[in-house]
Amino acid sequence: MDVSDFKTLFGDSIRAWLDWDALHEENARVEDRVLSAREDIGDLYTVWHVDPDGNPGEWSHPQHRPLTVADAASRSWPEGRQEKIERFQEDFSGKHEPVVLTVPAYRADDVLVVLDSSHRVVGGYLSEAELRVLLVVLAGPASSLVLPGLAQVENHLADRI
Repeated sequence: MDVSDFKTLFGDSIRAWLDWDALHEENARVEDRVLSAREDIGDLYTVWHVDPDGNPGEWSHPQHRPLTVADAASRSWPEGRQEKIERFQEDFSGKHEPVVLTVPAYRADDVLVVLDSSHRVVGGYLSEAELRVLLVVLAGPASSLVLPGLAQVENHLADRI
């Protein structure tokens, strides 16, 4: 799969701001990764942010911090988002077989950001079902010009050290 195939497969569903024109075969490639360890899934970054008071925030605000899947799973959300998460959690909780999710992500250096399906991943994480996540990863430049939320992710990682 190449960058064009990735865009064809996921481009219409990704609502995160991503500068598709800045990505091409010379600076980006598509990889796949399978995550099954709960800790690894919890460490994935979402495109969701919170303000300093913990309320839902925006990637465009420098004081708002990005959330990992584990962070997002540990809080309550406004009604619409919470209902979606709980619906996925309930759907996955009763499964006797592993739950397999195919999820688009962006990788810059060692940082993985879920570009779409955050509700499903967080719901699966909360369900404690056996979860297997197939990440279809767009590995590209570590630039907030390509994915603006990367600047806050890098700041958040620096604060955790």
